[in-house]
Amino acid sequence: MTSPDLLPADLHPAPGALHDEVAAALVAETATVLSVPTIAKENSFILHAPLELMARVGLLPLVAPGRRTDALGRIESLRDQYRAMGDPVAVPPAVADADAPGLVAALAAGDLDRVDALAAALLPGLDAAGAAAAVAGAIVPSLAAAGHAPIGLALLARVPGLPATLLRPTLHSLAGHPDWRLTWFEAEREVATATHADLYGALRAAPRLGRPGSDFIYPLMSQIEGDGAPARLLDPVLSASRDARAAAAVLARTAAWSMLHDDPSQAPYGWSHALTMPQGVMALAGSAVPARTAVAVAGTYVLGFRAAHGTVDLPDVLAAGEWPATTVEELATAAALHEDAHLVKYTLACIHAAADDPAFAPLYLSAADHLVRWWRAADAAG
Repeated sequence: MTSPDLLPADLHPAPGALHDEVAAALVAETATVLSVPTIAKENSFILHAPLELMARVGLLPLVAPGRRTDALGRIESLRDQYRAMGDPVAVPPAVADADAPGLVAALAAGDLDRVDALAAALLPGLDAAGAAAAVAGAIVPSLAAAGHAPIGLALLARVPGLPATLLRPTLHSLAGHPDWRLTWFEAEREVATATHADLYGALRAAPRLGRPGSDFIYPLMSQIEGDGAPARLLDPVLSASRDARAAAAVLARTAAWSMLHDDPSQAPYGWSHALTMPQGVMALAGSAVPARTAVAVAGTYVLGFRAAHGTVDLPDVLAAGEWPATTVEELATAAALHEDAHLVKYTLACIHAAADDPAFAPLYLSAADHLVRWWRAADAAG
């Protein structure tokens, strides 16, 4: 299924796609600012800022040419707002024995100062693949930093021209809660009979738990793990099949369907995270982390969001649906000009999903269009 008017032939902009030296200089300066943790108390803006920059840069080549200056203005505002949050942390001392195992050990120990010192020493010398090899295994199961660290690794690999140093604030955040982790999948168990024939069947069987008094990621995912649903529903599937590419498509399709058809009040944060978080994890499957681990964590995320926010049953079979009337350029422009980081991340995630799973491209672009329209209505309502 193709629609040349809606889906650009190339959704993977080549390096150098920032178009001019002014844009490249602004992105480089903003990346430098956002690569240093702040002493301010962490909030949603601080946590998302590096990821927001990555996503804004990823959207920039797809923005309507006449609006790219405005999109760059959003990046400039992001830089200034981050600066205004508070002073950067003190320059860490040099570390003579800096290596990836030491960084992983410091993360596990919750040693914020050593994590920051090691991150400052190691990240400038790493590309996206090197950064993933160094820390992906440690961060994928973590629910700290709102479970967003894999998104950073995935975007770093997918958006050209960004430094690995943008991961430093996220690693700093992870070190604050080393015990916030998913653990149910760590020991493989003997499974006699699969409860569900496939991953989608497991997702359709998500329990209706409601929200645990908070929409934050840690309580949402602790709720589903504590219920036992991931082990009960996902473990049989993991034992039967570990096709990471197929699993990534099922998870992404389920999340996009939920955006379009389930509780609209959860569109901006619940259903947007239901796509971006599993997508970030699955981008690391088979290379930086074992496929079984990636599917277990990403599947838990989708189960967790469906259990907390789902009010509508998933259909027997997911369908690609109809193409939206809105083009990719219009979607990218609308997101790039908006202030909300989740809209920016989600729109780029849908565009990436459409490129990765073209048979279901109408579903992903319709989901992005849905969230763009949700925000237009919310903005109009004040």
